[in-house]
Amino acid sequence: MHEDLHPHGEGSDSVAQLIETGREYPAESLQTASNQIRLRCTSVYQRNWTRVGVGMAREPDSGESSRFFLKQNIGKNGLWHDNHWEYEQAGAIIAHKLFSHLVRVPALRYKNKSLLLNVFDYIDVVTVDEQLRSDPVCFDGSIASVIGKMVQVLEVMRQPPAEVLEKNLPVKHRSYGSPGKAVCFKGFDIRNAGFIRMDDGRLNTDDLAVFDFVRPYLAPIEEAAAKLFVSIGLLNWGKPLSRFMQGPDLMLLEKALLPMAPYMDKNAVQAELKLQSTFRTHEFQGAGRLERAIKRLGVDALGKRYLRKLARWCDRHIN
Repeated sequence: MHEDLHPHGEGSDSVAQLIETGREYPAESLQTASNQIRLRCTSVYQRNWTRVGVGMAREPDSGESSRFFLKQNIGKNGLWHDNHWEYEQAGAIIAHKLFSHLVRVPALRYKNKSLLLNVFDYIDVVTVDEQLRSDPVCFDGSIASVIGKMVQVLEVMRQPPAEVLEKNLPVKHRSYGSPGKAVCFKGFDIRNAGFIRMDDGRLNTDDLAVFDFVRPYLAPIEEAAAKLFVSIGLLNWGKPLSRFMQGPDLMLLEKALLPMAPYMDKNAVQAELKLQSTFRTHEFQGAGRLERAIKRLGVDALGKRYLRKLARWCDRHIN
């Protein structure tokens, strides 16, 4: 399934073109390489692991101008992640096929291999963690419906159609969970879900978008549930400091556990907690030494306590 996609080398610092505001870039259709567009980047933002932006282009068939979401696989540390470029494509295509009848999954439309750029339909989304910080009252009133919808997504993952199982996805053998093969995604996380912002600026809380699925693979469904549940427990992680200091929202965890209980496994949750602890206490993305040092101090002072509190709650309440 996977061709050699290493134009820059795995995690390399090779020089390549960064997308920039005001510049134009070519991209080809996933189906037909000759079907190309030219994107004009209208905004760009550097995340820890990816560079993202918005672009405008004319559709080849209709000639109409459309807005697109751009995602380039280069981290804040300047390293390119060409394998992630491929994983993004596989995850987006399979997730769109599986879940688009339940939630909005942005369709992957175009790509540019030399730029490690993937181009998606644009959806104006306010993510769950953004809503928590900007409008806690709205968050409290809508989070139950978000979790309920994500549980429906879990159920589809638990029983994928044969055409998905035939795609030669990597199989992860685990010592925990049920014996069946579920389709899991590395990016299955509550923070990769959000509500659609309407033209008048209001949020449509009946219209949930889910995105950034990243790499698909086969594993017990309990692994996917653990990823989702632990991500709910980590919603208070990071800024602002006052929320970080509170630690995990234990009432929210209780609210989430009830509908997710049929998919939960203590060993799967412990494995995900261990993975998150390793990632969050050892991987510090930043543009320079000072930024990385500040993040390390924050994790040492508050993050480890946060993770211990989350782990203790899970140990007491999950069978």
